[in-house]
Amino acid sequence: MTTRMSNDFTPYVRILGRGKKGARTLTVEEAEHAMTLILRGDVAPEQLGAFWMLIRIREETVEETVGFTKATRLFLAKKETLNIKVDLDWPAYAGKRNELPWFLLAALALANNGLNVVMHGHAFTGEDRIYVDEAIKGLGLPISHSYLDIKQRLHQTGFAYISLNSIDPVLSQMMDLKYTLGLRSPVNTVVRMMNPFRADHSVHGVFHRGYDDLHVAACEQLNDPSVLVFRGGNGEAEVNPERDVTLLKWQHGMASQMDWPKAEKEHKRLKHNLDLSRLADHWSGVQIDQFGEQAVRQTLASVAGLIYGVVTHEECLALADEIWQHRNKDSLIKAA
Repeated sequence: MTTRMSNDFTPYVRILGRGKKGARTLTVEEAEHAMTLILRGDVAPEQLGAFWMLIRIREETVEETVGFTKATRLFLAKKETLNIKVDLDWPAYAGKRNELPWFLLAALALANNGLNVVMHGHAFTGEDRIYVDEAIKGLGLPISHSYLDIKQRLHQTGFAYISLNSIDPVLSQMMDLKYTLGLRSPVNTVVRMMNPFRADHSVHGVFHRGYDDLHVAACEQLNDPSVLVFRGGNGEAEVNPERDVTLLKWQHGMASQMDWPKAEKEHKRLKHNLDLSRLADHWSGVQIDQFGEQAVRQTLASVAGLIYGVVTHEECLALADEIWQHRNKDSLIKAA
């Protein structure tokens, strides 16, 4: 990935790896500088692997997350600008293991309602998961490969998807270190936090307990405008209707929390039927999916509540139903 040994980077590995008594976490400034060196390619592979795994052992702190995210945002801001207002940033990096990516239909419904939605993600080959890019292709939607592609798609439909590799190859390569190291790294948090197109709102799905609090605390220090974070289906930003969900918001300089009860009392997942045609059929109304109906409805309600300033669960559901009813049912092809 990178070839240059960095004397500037060596102190950061030393800070993290001095042992139980000597090691400490990084400050915001140290994390930001370390990430800047990484994104510039001024770090040797051995340094990078050691750095991420030392942090992975104890998990990243809020300060480290803030520093990594600040550096990444500044780095991406120097690239080509989109020059178009993005309403919603939707990172999709986890993949679905035992159901389809129903959150995609929620995002498309919001785009149908006049919002500009940009989704970005990364697929790990060889894993038993459905990543959202596979579903997007299966529904006949194009993949954007450049900022110009995104701009054109937003003008046409209000929705665009771009892979992490097309956003920045270095970030994509760092995600793929999972193949070499065998573990996720804090980069998984950074790509969810980075909001590469400076959208007004962002929704983060996390899997592990405590990462929702980490994201909200980092958003506060970053002074982000409007963010929704919750532990979603397989780690995606999708409300699992078969479980209670806690929705955490950082908006208008304040943190808030909503607890929604599970919408399905019985298990309706069809984990042995991951045919993408279920997505297309549910969207078109040809066949209402027994799991997808509530997965889409609850997810759409949670995100719409963030964007339109609706608070109660009942009001969010009513808004979601209105948005869903006005979708363009003919905009998706029958999945192959």
